[in-house]
Order: sequence, then structure tokens, then C-alpha cells
Amino acid sequence: MKIKGLTPILFILLIILFVTGHADFLEGPLTSFMHMSEDWIGGTNAVGWSIVILTFVVRLILLPMMIHQQRGATIQQEKMRLLQPQMSKIQEAQKTAQTQEEKMLASQAMMAVYRENGVSMLGGMNFATLIIQWPVFMGLYAAIKNSHEIAHATFFGINLGSQSPVLAIATAVAYGVQAYLSLIGIPAEQKKQMQSMMLMMPIMMLIMTWVTNGGIALYFFVGALVMIIQTLIIIVWRPKLRAQVAETFVVKDIVDDALAGRLQSEPTGPFAEAMKAAQAQQQGTERKDITGNVSESDTDSSKSNGRNAGKQKH
Repeated sequence: MKIKGLTPILFILLIILFVTGHADFLEGPLTSFMHMSEDWIGGTNAVGWSIVILTFVVRLILLPMMIHQQRGATIQQEKMRLLQPQMSKIQEAQKTAQTQEEKMLASQAMMAVYRENGVSMLGGMNFATLIIQWPVFMGLYAAIKNSHEIAHATFFGINLGSQSPVLAIATAVAYGVQAYLSLIGIPAEQKKQMQSMMLMMPIMMLIMTWVTNGGIALYFFVGALVMIIQTLIIIVWRPKLRAQVAETFVVKDIVDDALAGRLQSEPTGPFAEAMKAAQAQQQGTERKDITGNVSESDTDSSKSNGRNAGKQKH
């Protein structure tokens, strides 16, 4: 279930946690969890297995939201596929544009086609699941750093308290595989647009896991494996979603009007709605003032006519 405005609310809460110095408030519970797992599992790899278990628990909790997010992204991609003929016209117009006005119309036309067809230019991306995990990252990092036993724990010979190039590279490779799988079934035009973005994620994860400790790198590595499973589910699901979009999505062909500057479209969104409400209220106030002034004028006129009539009688 999608909660409107969830991402900005979570982002504000995360900023508050950082500003107040409580971003690692999960350090205590996570430390206790890893110690319990160490006693329960036993052996030299117990702490590492506890991080693996923790990752699966967090991902399991977020699984409905993440599947919903990937489903939404897939639907957006399929809608973009149906809008590709209009996008091709816009790309051609951008290439042949000679004046600044023509270039501006082409850029505005792309946004207009997406807007009028109800397609998000972000492709269904949602950062809520990433924001939710930040307290887990921070708590896990603090737990490994501040606990002597956990800081010196190993997982199959990898020190979880220090940097692990092996886990960093493995994490980057896993995210690269997930990025590659996510492009399966997407039209070639969209692949070109998404490839650079998809390549950025493995590079970012390589840098992030390279500079942090092995425990965090292990968390991200296992998380990437879970994401690969989710992506495979979406690949199997895609033909059904494609058929659903083909049946329900009605394409509005407005590209010619947009490129010619004939499209008159009112802006949408919370700000636009607030502006409309303010304008309506102002117009209502102006009507009342005009009505009130007319009534006062009529009353004054009636009084004046009455006085003139009285004078004539006398």
C-alpha cells in the first residue's frame, strides 16, 4: 500500500535524527542482537551470520514495499515504451531545433507528454526503502565500532571491524548483476537512458563499502543478493504487467500540439492546488466587495431619492 508523502516525511525524520545526534539509536538493540546470535549460533562466524540474519529480517520487513516499488517502476517503464513514438518526435525536434525558442518548446514538450499521460519522469523510483534502512546502517556501524568483541569478529576469515576490499568488490559485482537483470525486457531506447544510471549504483556501492567496515559491506552484499531475487520475480511478472498496461493505459497523443506551443495545460500538484484555492478565495472576496459596494450605492441612491421627493412635496 502506497502512503502519499511518505518519502518526504521519512527524510525529515532522518534529518532530525542526524541533527539531534540520534541517528545511531539502534546501536544498543543491534549489539544485543548480535551477542545473542553469537551465543545461539556459536563459532567464529557467529557475528557474521547474525548480520546475515539481520539483513534478511530487514529486507523481509521491507519486501512488500520494495516489490510494490519495483512493480510501480516496471509499470512506468511499460507506459514509457508506449510513449516512445512521441519521444522519438521530440528527440528529432531537439536535433533540428535552430532557435532557443524551438529548443525550449522541445524540452517542454517532453515534460508535457509525460505529464498529460500521467507518467513519472523518475520512472517510479521511491527512496523510502533506502531512508528506512539508514538507521540500521548507522546502528550497525556504531555497534561494530564500539563493541570490542564484535569489532574483532571475523566471517570466514574476513575481519568485520576493518575495511574489506573482498566484500566491497563482491558487493559492487552483485549490484552490477542486479542492474543488468533489471534491464531485461526493457526496450532498447529506454536501455540507453537507464544504462548510465544503472552503472552508477555499483560504483557508488563499491566506494561506500570500500571506505567502511566489513560488517556494513556484508550487510550490503546480502542485501544485493535479496535484490537480485526481487528482480528475478519482476522479470517473471513483467509479461503480465505489460499486458495489464496495454489494456488499461490510454495514450494521449499531444506531441504535435506541444511542439507547436498550442498545448494549454494547467500545472498540477499541491502548490498549484494551493494557488488555485487562494485565487478562488480572492475572487470570492472581490465579488463580495463589489456586491457590497453596489448595495451601499443603491441604498444611498434610495435615500437621496426619498429626500428629493420630500422636498418636492413641501
